[in-house]
Amino acid sequence: MNLATLPALLLFLGEGRSGYDVRRLFQTTPIGIFSDSPGAIYPALARLERAGLLTSEAQSSGRNRRVYRRTPAGEAALNEWLKAPVSCETVERRPREIELKYVIVASHLGDAQATRFIAEAGRAFERRIAELEAARANKELTAPSVAALDLGIRLFRTRREWCREIESREDRGK
Repeated sequence: MNLATLPALLLFLGEGRSGYDVRRLFQTTPIGIFSDSPGAIYPALARLERAGLLTSEAQSSGRNRRVYRRTPAGEAALNEWLKAPVSCETVERRPREIELKYVIVASHLGDAQATRFIAEAGRAFERRIAELEAARANKELTAPSVAALDLGIRLFRTRREWCREIESREDRGK
């Protein structure tokens, strides 16, 4: 199953949590890059349950609260997503998801897989930097376009350096 980032995140976070608990995590942690809207989270949880990737159980704690758990199929789908190659689209359009996926990979699959992932992400950022630098060589670009490209290059270089620092820490045993 080819999961998008939000469903994969919900599979990871949903283990033993309610939709409300997940919403609170979105509000109070760096994963706030995703909407904490009930209109996004609850339907996504319901879709994952219909797909057989999550199960839920109602709890009678005064509220209408459902606690979610991954099914074996959900565990397999999450692992498949975690082990998937870093996509060009993620690097180009949603690079902040790389940091999020790194944390999930490290938490769920361990240090060896996290090191593999971060090395792959670093190479993907390197390719993106080369593409942007090639585009910058276009003599027909306006000064504002060059300035915008320069910012993009700097941001990707920062992410590439972050990957190198993580790899270096992993090589030294943290």
